[in-house]
Amino acid sequence: MANDVFYARLERIQQSQQQAMPTRSVPIRQMSATMPGASPAGMISQRQHPVFAHLKALFIGTVLGVIAAIALIGLSWEGSPWAAGTGYHDYVFWPAMAGLAMGGVLILISLVVASRRPAFALFSLGYLSGLIISLIV
Repeated sequence: MANDVFYARLERIQQSQQQAMPTRSVPIRQMSATMPGASPAGMISQRQHPVFAHLKALFIGTVLGVIAAIALIGLSWEGSPWAAGTGYHDYVFWPAMAGLAMGGVLILISLVVASRRPAFALFSLGYLSGLIISLIV
């Protein structure tokens, strides 16, 4: 008796699943585009490493760090347009010093929020790395 009820219920579940399945009259590409959570037109989404997900933040931080280092190098370089004694020196001095101080501030902030904002931590790391490496070279 219990087996009969079990098999009857199993048949009802299989019939309801077959009715819920779309028919073959709809092309597969169209069907995958309308299904919730489906990737576009049969493309397979690939998982990526978490560092690669935030690679853009690391790259932007490095570029901004290099730009800040170039501004700092130009302050002491004799032939630069914003060297000491030129008209642009007053305009570049304080932003360049703020860029230097920003490296340390960003790293200290990222120590606090690194677990919640990994992209910010990688941005800070890239900024400080780009700044220090460019100043050394």
